[in-house]
Amino acid sequence: MIETDLKDGAYRVVFQGVLDAPADAVAAVLTDYARYGELDTRIRSSEVLGRTRAGEVIIRTRVRVCAAFFCRNVERVERVTPGARSLVAEVVPARSDFRRGLTQTRWSTVRGRTRIDYTAAFEPDFWVPSIAGNRYAVKELRESTLKLFENVENRARQR
Repeated sequence: MIETDLKDGAYRVVFQGVLDAPADAVAAVLTDYARYGELDTRIRSSEVLGRTRAGEVIIRTRVRVCAAFFCRNVERVERVTPGARSLVAEVVPARSDFRRGLTQTRWSTVRGRTRIDYTAAFEPDFWVPSIAGNRYAVKELRESTLKLFENVENRARQR
């Protein structure tokens, strides 16, 4: 199941699915932050900037975003809080091209496979063109999220 929308200037995606790979391998892929670019072609670079005393990981990604014919490279810095079977990433607005953003990824084992519950919502701090551009951006968000988890599954199965 996947849902994407745009409401009050914020893009949102909800994905629930089962990956044909073991949960420990999926977790290893999801926490390999420096290799995120291999999971999503829109990610031009990804790097770990450091860690907080509380155990949060600070990550910077440079992402190519498009809405119709309008494309630009944007920077996103997030504070990622890893859990036993979860990741929560919050955008750091002062260091990002986003006003706000929150991504939650949770996983569990289901008969040797991995159930994923993923939600993300973010509001750009840059101009996105017209209604047609927004429709395109929502469609692109849907397709890229599906491809992301397909790539996570493939990488996890290779482990």
